[in-house]
Amino acid sequence: MKPSEKADRAPENKLNWILFIIRVVVGGIFLASGFFKLLEAPEDFAAAMEAYEILPPALIAIAARVVPWVELFAGGFLAAGCLTRWAAVICGGFSSVFFLLLAATKIRGISLAECGCFGKLGPHLEPWQTMILDAVLISFSAYLIRQKETPLALDNWINRGS
Repeated sequence: MKPSEKADRAPENKLNWILFIIRVVVGGIFLASGFFKLLEAPEDFAAAMEAYEILPPALIAIAARVVPWVELFAGGFLAAGCLTRWAAVICGGFSSVFFLLLAATKIRGISLAECGCFGKLGPHLEPWQTMILDAVLISFSAYLIRQKETPLALDNWINRGS
């Protein structure tokens, strides 16, 4: 490869690394969030959701059992680059819902002691910190959704075989 060809590919290589890092970070955050919640009883996450005063108890009981698994699998798939777009849609969708739930509690004057984002075992963030994190995750997920392919992803390997 000629030096001029290397220079032409340098921005593309940087973008590939940025895409890879974004994908792994977003996936890793969701993977960790689901994992930490699954280490606890579903009732712990249900109690955190009750504090939002939005969902009826029947839905809270279901969500407390389903959400951690969806986070775990969507995060794992995204980090690995498998079904990347779909995993990014799920992660971005969840981040949007979480952001709106936090905004709704702020608007209604509800004070949250714990957002429930990472369970009791994970990092503890203030609601405003979680809203910033959610906004970043929404942006990163939207960026990943728009990409045709991302580097070092299982999708690339699977698609080459078909």
